[in-house]
Formats: sequence, structure tokens, C-alpha cells
Amino acid sequence: GYSQWHLKQHTQLVAERLVLLNELRRGALQQYFATAEAELHFWSTSDDILQAQADLLEVWRESGEGASLAAGLRKLYVQDNPNPQNLLHALTDPGDGSAYSELHRQLHPRAKLFVTERGYYDFFLISPEGDILYTVEKEADFATNLDSGEWRDTALADVFTRVREAGLAGEVVMSDMQPYGPSAGAPAIFMAQGLAGEGGELLGVIALQLPTDQILQIMNYTSGMAETGETYLVGQDGLMRSNSRFSDESTVLRTAVETDVVALALEGGEGVRNVIDYRGVEVLSAYAPLQLGDFTWAVLAEIDRVEVEQLAAAERPALAGAFGFFYGLSLWSIWYWRGRQLPGEEADMSSLALDAGDFGESGMAG
Repeated sequence: GYSQWHLKQHTQLVAERLVLLNELRRGALQQYFATAEAELHFWSTSDDILQAQADLLEVWRESGEGASLAAGLRKLYVQDNPNPQNLLHALTDPGDGSAYSELHRQLHPRAKLFVTERGYYDFFLISPEGDILYTVEKEADFATNLDSGEWRDTALADVFTRVREAGLAGEVVMSDMQPYGPSAGAPAIFMAQGLAGEGGELLGVIALQLPTDQILQIMNYTSGMAETGETYLVGQDGLMRSNSRFSDESTVLRTAVETDVVALALEGGEGVRNVIDYRGVEVLSAYAPLQLGDFTWAVLAEIDRVEVEQLAAAERPALAGAFGFFYGLSLWSIWYWRGRQLPGEEADMSSLALDAGDFGESGMAG
């Protein structure tokens, strides 16, 4: 057998690794969103994009009949598009000789390249009145109106409205992850920013649709995390924002997690506790908040209690085997990401001072 002291020491080491792993995940996510924000800001100040927006707006307004122009564009670029449904973006010029199609021919190749190369899902130019003047993907939202149209209750409409209300004084606005109807209900996040006209007026809004792939890759990286270690995200609605390691199906926006640690993290708390997780299994859980825009996600790193006890019972050195890689990677990551955080964003390392009470002594092998 092994002593309670031995188990407690081992549990403390595992807890520290979970905290470090959480810090790594948070840092990678912050970097991802900061990069997207910087790229959106870059495009929002590009002379070429501002000119394209002004020209598109002029064509749209000169038509006088926004609705009939919109219907015509959907017919040209969607209904009569010779490409399959998932490749509508392959059409650069439908050859109708219109002023809109000439502008599209100039703008589309570069916008499409940006979205493809940088791993975004879609790129939008929207009029101040809410008309979607341009998208790369040409999904069901193309040439619709975000104030009055079918997609007025979506996350894209929400970020558009918030940018318009803030005017040009506003910074980049971001949505939480939500199913997006035009993208077959796939989970999506939107970032948007205002476009400034030459006279300082709001020329419209530029928006990016971020896919969830990058977030899932960051969270589902399990190398060195033993058999039951996992990291995942939970939103303010209590639903997962990443996939469970233990499910063959996607758990994004489907699986509810109503544990104490999620509630604590969403309130801004950080620490380590023993809890019963969303599977009904007792786990050691490190929890921390991730603030994004004006909403919060809970970031969790967990391992089954049974495996912690098994690893301790094996009496291998604490840093050997499964946790060796885990520890080295985490330490490097802390050093790396710390240098990239904004002042005041440092992790509260006091959460490493764990109470013995957090690891309830009952029911453990003696």
C-alpha cells in the first residue's frame, strides 16, 4: 500500500500541473482571438477595403430598390451559381456585366484568399442600414438585411447592431459562440468593427466569422494527459464550447455542465477542487475564467480521481511517465504566454495553495 501522505503529495503535484495546463489553454485562446482582432482591425483600415465598401454602397443605393437588387444578386451568385453548394465562393464573376459584378471581381479573389489562408470561415461587408453587401461564402445570409431580414436574431446581427450603436468610437465587437443558421446551424463566433468614410461618417461594418476548429484543436490536445486528463470550455449558458474527450459526437453547444467549479470560474474564480463532473465521475478539476469581449467562458482541466490514485499507487517518481511531458510543456507554455499577456492579466498563482480539505480524505485507499 501507500500512505495518505504519499497520495496527498502526489495529488498536489497533479493539481499544480492541471493549473499550469489551464494557463496554457487560456494563453493559446487569448492569442488566437487577439490575432483575429488585429487582422480585422487591419482590414478595417485598409484603403482598398474602404474604397470597395464605398463603391458597393454607391451601387446598392443607386439601384434605389435594395430588395430587387438583393434578389438579383442572390439569383446570380447563389441560385444560378454553377458550382456545388459548398463551393459557391468559387464564382468570381457571373459575367452579367453589372457594376456590382465588376466590384465583386476586384474584391473577391483577395478576400477569399485571406479567409482560406488564415483559417476564417467568412468575411462580410455590411451597409450602415444592415444590408450584407458582400460575403466570401455566399450562404443564405448574402444580400439579406440584418435589421429586417430572416437573420435579424443571429449573432452576426447582434455584433452589427452593437458596432452601429457604438459608432466609430467603438473597438472590435465579439459575439459568443452560437449556432448560425446560414452555416447549416454550425457553431460560429463573429467579430465586427466599423468602417470610417472620408468625412468621418460610418461607412458600414466589416465582420469575420470564426470557425470553431481552432478552438477545438487548442482544447482537445491530449498528449501527455494520461488516460483521463482533459481540458474543455463552458459558456455562461452552461453549455460546452469545446468537445469532450469522452464523446464520439460533438458536445459543442449540446452538453450542459452544471458543476460548482464552472459557476466559480464564470464568477471570475480560480482554483482546484474535487468535483463530480458532467459524466458523473469524481475528478480533480482546475478551473479559471477566460474573459472575451463582454462575456466569460470557464476553462477547466480535469483528471479522474481514480487515475490520480492509481498513479500515486504505482509509486513511480511524480514527474515520470505520463506527466513528464505534461509538466515540461506546461512550464514552457507559462513562460511563453506570460510574456504575451497584457498587464494585469497574470494568473493568480495563489490558487496553487491548496487546502487539504479540497482533497477529502474519505473513501481513498489507505
